[in-house]
Amino acid sequence: MSAALASLQKHGNVVLIDILLLTALYVLPSFSHVTALPLYMLEPMRVALIIALLFTNRANTYLLAFTIPLASSMITGHPVFFKAVLMGIELTILVAGYSYLVRFDRIPAFVALTAGIIIGKLVYYSMKFAALGTGLLTGSLVSTPWQNQLILAVGTAGVFGMVKYTRERNR
Repeated sequence: MSAALASLQKHGNVVLIDILLLTALYVLPSFSHVTALPLYMLEPMRVALIIALLFTNRANTYLLAFTIPLASSMITGHPVFFKAVLMGIELTILVAGYSYLVRFDRIPAFVALTAGIIIGKLVYYSMKFAALGTGLLTGSLVSTPWQNQLILAVGTAGVFGMVKYTRERNR
């Protein structure tokens, strides 16, 4: 019992943050339908992942990266399962790219996260292009306009970089 309590104390913040992030992500589609706002264009899964990068550990972030799209597919039916797998790979590559660049190349957080996002997007769109070509997916290659994606990538990386810089400066 004491080992379980010690583990809960050690990981309590991570669990709480995960519960809040997942709850927000699962409520978002309903809120989007009620308000008729296309909130998916704000890439909430990536935003949740970036929050996890800031406030939890890498192992948790990797777990969320791959499972958020899959759980969303199973619970809400969106995205379709195969696309969710592609999105999980994209988000996992984002975390891996960021982690590699920050740890081994000592690149600033903003640059590393922007590069991780771009690398993840390139892999995602390559896989999606192949899936569309083979008939595994239907629809268009790009559903969220490139301009929106670029603005969100730079914006979220900018906020992330500022938070990381502030936290490191205050240590």
